[in-house]
Amino acid sequence: MSSTTYLLQSSPNFRDFGGYPTADGRRVRARRLFRSELLLELTPADLEQLASLQIGLVCDLRSPAERARIGNQWPAGCTYEHLALDLGTELSAVQPDRWSRKLADPDFDAEQAQAALRDNYRRMPAPFARDLRELFVRLARPDAPALLVHCAAGKDRTGFVVAMLLRALGVSDDVVMADYLETRRRYTLDRLIASRLHLTIDPARMGPRGREALAVLASVRADFLQAALDTVERDFGGSVQYLQQACGLTAQMQVSLRDALLET
Repeated sequence: MSSTTYLLQSSPNFRDFGGYPTADGRRVRARRLFRSELLLELTPADLEQLASLQIGLVCDLRSPAERARIGNQWPAGCTYEHLALDLGTELSAVQPDRWSRKLADPDFDAEQAQAALRDNYRRMPAPFARDLRELFVRLARPDAPALLVHCAAGKDRTGFVVAMLLRALGVSDDVVMADYLETRRRYTLDRLIASRLHLTIDPARMGPRGREALAVLASVRADFLQAALDTVERDFGGSVQYLQQACGLTAQMQVSLRDALLET
């Protein structure tokens, strides 16, 4: 299992998601796959640690508007390929402005927030498919660099993409879910609001039920990711078929992907 060690003190959800066992008896390589929130306010020690990881590919799942507003902090002199995956309008619910409007609605409460976020996960698989293939192509190369996948908070969009990458590598559903839920051990609601959500959501504009609704939107729950996995099962016949048919992960590409990212 991935270590719970905080690699970056100022970004607690930055972590290595290597080390997991796979169905063929191998293990996901350590120090090759990382997931995170947006990297901000890094300390000098964090920047030094980040530089040592030699990350060469950064998969940014944020919208163009989010990327235009603010970028990652990165060690001076360290370069990387920036893979910006634009999910288009199909996932408009992940756009921060939409959440801001909902939270300003005096009738928007925790129950509605839970339903909205669960619905958002249900709609992830189809628009993510094309971009997942683009990511797999890069990672399947023998000389593929270490990868960082991130969005804003590193929990929803990142959670789904990492789940599908782990499934492509042969990691079990239980372990995939455990990796997803690890985020909630790393963030309190107040810290998530103060460190990331304040960039797109103004708590001062929230309606009277907004704090409870925001607590749901900031949460990490098994039923959220399960909603996406249920869609994969219902609409595509399961993760194997989804990866092969929707994401274009051919048998040869999967062999190359596993050879590049797994160890005995």
